[in-house]
Amino acid sequence: MPTCSDQVVYRPGFYTSSQNMSSATFKPPVRNITANLSNVLNVNGTTSHVATQKNTRRPQRKWLIMALAIVGVFAAIVGGCVAYALLATSSTITTTTTTTTTTTTTATTTTTTTTTTTTTTSTTTTTTTTTTTTTTTTTTTTTTTTTTTTTTTTTTKTTTTTTKTTTTTTTTTTTTTSTTSTTTTTTTTSVTTTTTTTTTTTTIGETQWSAFWLFDNNCLELFNNYNGVPRGNPTYTTSVLGHGNAISFTAASAQYVTVTVKQVIFNSTSFTIEAWIYPINLASTDFGIFGQCQAASTNLCLHFTTRNVMLYCGFYANDVAGSTTLTMNQWSHVACLYDLSTGLQQVWLNGVVDGSHTTTPFQGVSTATTIGMVSYPMPNNYYFNGYLDQVRYEPRAKSEYELLNDATLCAYYSFDGGSIFDGGPNGINLTSSGTVTTITGRVNQALQFSSGSYLYVPYASFYFLGVSNYPFTLSLWVKPTGSYASSTIFFVNAGWCVNFLTMTSNGNIMANLWNGGPTVSSGPVIPLNSWTHVGYTYSSRNGLRLYVNGNLYSTSGAVAFSASGALATIVIAGNAGLNSCSPGYGGPFTGALDEFYIYSRELTAAQILALANP
Repeated sequence: MPTCSDQVVYRPGFYTSSQNMSSATFKPPVRNITANLSNVLNVNGTTSHVATQKNTRRPQRKWLIMALAIVGVFAAIVGGCVAYALLATSSTITTTTTTTTTTTTTATTTTTTTTTTTTTTSTTTTTTTTTTTTTTTTTTTTTTTTTTTTTTTTTTKTTTTTTKTTTTTTTTTTTTTSTTSTTTTTTTTSVTTTTTTTTTTTTIGETQWSAFWLFDNNCLELFNNYNGVPRGNPTYTTSVLGHGNAISFTAASAQYVTVTVKQVIFNSTSFTIEAWIYPINLASTDFGIFGQCQAASTNLCLHFTTRNVMLYCGFYANDVAGSTTLTMNQWSHVACLYDLSTGLQQVWLNGVVDGSHTTTPFQGVSTATTIGMVSYPMPNNYYFNGYLDQVRYEPRAKSEYELLNDATLCAYYSFDGGSIFDGGPNGINLTSSGTVTTITGRVNQALQFSSGSYLYVPYASFYFLGVSNYPFTLSLWVKPTGSYASSTIFFVNAGWCVNFLTMTSNGNIMANLWNGGPTVSSGPVIPLNSWTHVGYTYSSRNGLRLYVNGNLYSTSGAVAFSASGALATIVIAGNAGLNSCSPGYGGPFTGALDEFYIYSRELTAAQILALANP
């Protein structure tokens, strides 16, 4: 900040130095005027000359008066100069605006906080001016006239005005450092300091290179335009979800999909590849699911296949094999995972780890990605024989929980805000019939059913409910209202009709299964106008198990489950016949339902207990 002396305006002739006002020698022009006056009053340097010139008294008085006037004028000038000097030595206060910019950066996995330091500099300038007032004293000696001599003595005394200016500059710097907030306190005496703080937040978005191919009658990608091009004219068939389609490959026709418009990145990164597969043929040879190959060199070809009737995934020389024999003509969820941080490489089957080891990362330069075919090493190609659906890729190692839900959480209906959309990975949304209202639920909101209202899926969509002996789980909160009546809570139609979960006219909860006839597991009375958690699990080994409020209440023991092999339709809170199927028994449910989960696996007792205690 400039000092006050830097801003002084200097006037010609007032100072011998224009560099520093405090060290200048002040030379007011009045001194020269006084000298001239002296010359006028004493022409020959003596007073006797004036005394002997009687006839010059009047002119001398005239000159005296003029001299006094001139002195007065110069006194005024001196006073003006002093005032001007005071003004000239006043410092100019420069308003300092301090702008502090804070920047916050978000990366894919790293959060950086920049500590902001705000420094406020306050400069106080004190100017002390000492002024000696110029006093001009004129002493006139009374003229004494005698007969012979008249003497007039005039004494003029001039006091020189001296102006002394002292400039003191005090600079105080206060620094406040804070990671959360900055407080600036400014104390100002007749000086206004304005501090402006500007905060800028910059967010660096993480680029998600994930990809998802639905294969709904095309090879388009859902997220990032990794659109595929079919090769060899593959066809389409019914999706594992019942809605949409899956892609059908014939190995003998060299059918596959290639993705070249954008490159999927695998080199030295974590990743997860998932797909639903329906193999029509399995053998000792390889059938390619997903691949990317650069050349015939070690670590440069990525391949996810079936080999020897099991899953197989690797980087040509660094591979991992599954341990479970795959089933032909049946949908299975499969995954290949690599975690760069640990070197962990795994294959997953239906939400369970099927093979695992550690290895170095994939080293190939990203090139065309293939679906339904792999190459390793080139030019050897291995084509898939069967159906592929819901193929997805993510540039991270998914968690066990995520992969388990992707494979086995068929549908989840929270009913929050009256929603009947599927909150699970498959998007199997419901349709309502009749009046369904939103009420306060056991968890957030729930749906109230009355006067025969119910929910249903308008298309066959639940694959596992149509497969014999396929495990499953139902979990929900039930709150019957009004009075007890024979009613259906969950009804399934897969070419036959089964009321999986019902209530009797006495209020007992009942779990049912079909094995050429109904298999029934009876539960306790469910209290009216109160929330009760109900869990229903099935596996061929454990049979039907009924849980109430997290506790196992009854079981059927080992029992088979007979199914038609067709995709199933479902009805919730009713048993309205769909596809020309008779409802069998039980009427519509009157009451409220909340947090409805449908799994294609048998949950454990601990998992049921967790759902019963949200």
